[in-house]
Amino acid sequence: MTIKGSQKFTCAMLFLLITACAENKKDNAHKKTVSVKTVEIKSANEISSRNYVGVVEEESSSALSFSISGNVINVYVAEGQKASKGMLLAQVSAENLQSSYDAAQATLKQAEDAMARMQMLYDSQSLPEIKYIEAKTKLEQAKSAARIAEKNISDTKLYAPFEGIIAKRLIDIGENVIPGKPVFTLLKINSVKIKFSVSENEISNIDRHGDATIVVAALDNKQFKGLVTEKNLTANHITHTYDAKIKLKNDSGELIPGMACRVLLNENYDSEIFVLPNNSVLVSHDGRYFVWLVKNGCATATTVNIGNFTDSGVIIESGLNIGDKVIVEGYHKVSEGMKIDEM
Repeated sequence: MTIKGSQKFTCAMLFLLITACAENKKDNAHKKTVSVKTVEIKSANEISSRNYVGVVEEESSSALSFSISGNVINVYVAEGQKASKGMLLAQVSAENLQSSYDAAQATLKQAEDAMARMQMLYDSQSLPEIKYIEAKTKLEQAKSAARIAEKNISDTKLYAPFEGIIAKRLIDIGENVIPGKPVFTLLKINSVKIKFSVSENEISNIDRHGDATIVVAALDNKQFKGLVTEKNLTANHITHTYDAKIKLKNDSGELIPGMACRVLLNENYDSEIFVLPNNSVLVSHDGRYFVWLVKNGCATATTVNIGNFTDSGVIIESGLNIGDKVIVEGYHKVSEGMKIDEM
């Protein structure tokens, strides 16, 4: 063999040796077993919810006022006090009105007596009809004046129109009130509303009749269940958020307007989605998102499409199925086809 031929043979042998070593290294890598931690993904409805800050609001509010003028002589309730329907709240002096009432009653009695005499004369055809009509008109006027005087006496007392809680008391004994000026604010709280704000990129996912859990810190984190009953269609022009409300029964009255709370809502999507820990979703060199799955005991990379982030992790909108096992710890040690030992 010539020297040139010998050099060619040596190069060929070195090439074969290097290739064989590389193949052996690759085979050994595939044969190597790596211990990792996995999670089996479940439906987002089972493990994901959105968290908002809410505040308790009354079902309705009413500003109560007297319909007459007068001096306040009694106030029977204080702010924060519960009031039953028909409960006496306050009273103004009826002294001047009582005089008007007595005068109206005397005028009424006089008109009734005059009408009785006129009726007898009219029945016997001894009275012109015009006189009879005049007497009848005076009687009706006296009755109307008496009714007004009686109502004014009644209006010196202010009663609660419904069961509720006194939110504001705006009068004290000795003050003068005028008709229509609010003296109390009465809140109806047999049921309450939980108001919370939703960002514009989340409002479409709020189900108007969706279930909600409300956690109230002031009541030792007591939980309440309710339904979303209102969802505004116009956003706040400053915050770009939408208001939504949840209605709750409050028979015990423990939910008081102004209380802060947490609102937990299940996600609502048209298609099946999943939620994974944030660190388990990786980014490839070309900018695509992927996760490592364990299939048939080996690691395999799977491309996924992600959505929003929640308290539970990142939403996976496509690329996975229920039951897939995703590597969440030790993924930095694996490569395609590597054998996996699940911890």
